Amino acid sequence: MIHNVSNIELDNLIICRKCNTLQKRLFLKKDKEVARCIECKEILYRNSKMIFNRTLAFTITALMLFILMNMFPIMNVYIAGVKNPLTIPEMIIRVYQEGFYVVASIIFVVIVIAPLLVLLSFIMIAILTKFKKAKESVKILLIFLIKIRHWAMVDIFFISILVALVKLFGYAQIEFDIAFIALLLFILVDIFTLKSIKPVELWNILIGSIVVKIGNQKLLVVHIVRV
Repeated sequence: MIHNVSNIELDNLIICRKCNTLQKRLFLKKDKEVARCIECKEILYRNSKMIFNRTLAFTITALMLFILMNMFPIMNVYIAGVKNPLTIPEMIIRVYQEGFYVVASIIFVVIVIAPLLVLLSFIMIAILTKFKKAKESVKILLIFLIKIRHWAMVDIFFISILVALVKLFGYAQIEFDIAFIALLLFILVDIFTLKSIKPVELWNILIGSIVVKIGNQKLLVVHIVRV
């Protein structure tokens, strides 16, 4: 969507993604302060320093939990007195060895690759923004994050483990290990992060609008990102 706006400060404009009202961007001074649309009261953006500090803190915590849940056993299964530790990588390998190659590949993507890429994207966005570097790279990372985050399905994996445990309890003794706790905490942190830090808010703060100059005429190009 393009508008002729040659006589105003283009960088100080923002469009509401709910009612499409174009309005002036205000500088937020206080911590936890938010800017709302003058028409529909939708939140346009928050205090940027608060958002990026919180993003970095949550994602580093989630990354540490992600490493723990993949390195250590989720549970120990005792069958006939024999202890069988079970880790996430071992589960994927066993599914692959059973001949379910497609299933193993999907599991690997949705519970290992996608969550890791989401976390690394959040961290890179927060770091690059903090040092005010590579705005174009940040834009690419935000678009990538919006697309890849729907493939991270650790919460569904956790539910499937609980369903499997209901059947296993009748045949073996189950002992939960450190990775099970790390997995549960990771899901809670991940849910809270995605709920409190929306990629579209990061987009509005970092990218906003892009000014394009064609000849002597300035144009405001408003980017609308669907999430």
